[in-house]
Amino acid sequence: MTKRKKAASQTPLLDSLSAGQAQSVLMRLVCDDPSLAARAEGIARDLLKVIDSAKIAGILCDDLSGLKIEEVWKTSGRTREGYIYPSERAWDMMDEVIESYKEEMMTYLRRGMPEESRIYCSGILLGLREFQRDSRSDLLEEAPDYCDDTFGSVREEWEEAVGDPVQVHLLARFIEEEGLNRGHPPESCRTGEKEQ
Repeated sequence: MTKRKKAASQTPLLDSLSAGQAQSVLMRLVCDDPSLAARAEGIARDLLKVIDSAKIAGILCDDLSGLKIEEVWKTSGRTREGYIYPSERAWDMMDEVIESYKEEMMTYLRRGMPEESRIYCSGILLGLREFQRDSRSDLLEEAPDYCDDTFGSVREEWEEAVGDPVQVHLLARFIEEEGLNRGHPPESCRTGEKEQ
């Protein structure tokens, strides 16, 4: 079997840079050349447009499912600041996970990408329902209303921030089509089949 010879790099110095160093080089180039800045922004926009709400949902569900009830028990109860109920601590722990997702959703809006923000929001909402439906997490026993309440607050926060009736309508349609209005989707969603 013949071994393929690795092609010599055209830019060995650039290839050796750390991510931070490469970012510094790119930023200097972009600041010095408006046409390069426009090209770089186009490439960045193309990269950021690749959003998969189902993938976001799966990752969020996994992140929430990874929280351990033992951590709730360990960090609740009598503390120096007063008494923390296990339900309150469970809620806070799940909020800590959700917060980074909400921040990314809002970052898309700040980037001027409302459609992508809506898709990201859809992923969060879908992930909450997947967690509610599929997870065997004991945290849900401590905070049984968490998913419904957070679903409503994430949706409301996004709708207020986007301020675009078309995007709000598209999110509402997604929620209806996926059966996410209730805590449990239609049977066809639970079995993985699409309604015809």
